Amino acid sequence: MQVEQVLQRLKDMGCKLTPQRRLIVEVLLSAGEGALTADEIYQQVRQTYPEIGLDTIYRNLRLMARLNVVSEVKLTGRTAQYSLNRELHNHSLVCLECGAEIPLAHCPIKELEAVALEQHGFIISAHRIELFGYCPACAPGADNKIPT
Repeated sequence: MQVEQVLQRLKDMGCKLTPQRRLIVEVLLSAGEGALTADEIYQQVRQTYPEIGLDTIYRNLRLMARLNVVSEVKLTGRTAQYSLNRELHNHSLVCLECGAEIPLAHCPIKELEAVALEQHGFIISAHRIELFGYCPACAPGADNKIPT
């Protein structure tokens, strides 16, 4: 995915394309499949825009998360991490121990989208499913963490 594709998605959803927002997208893209904290993004962006504040980074990340352009993963006791959604439509398994994100190919929501349109006239523009648990590497020690 290219910066211009992400910016076009933001523009199509009514967002202004500020130079700072553009750089935030570039930083997220440079992380590849990895995730970054807001502070890590802030440290990189302020190299170009030293006047930018951490609040501006958070505001942009919250906006992009609401628009499903960015995924925000908050694990208990850890700082939230952000990654770029490569598609408008994504589903993943998220490990509560190590934070690994495993993409799921199957989409169980298609039938619900049709119901939402037929019964409520609601047009769904995007959706995301995140299932939280433990990956194979972390699962052996997870027995005592699973609620009963």
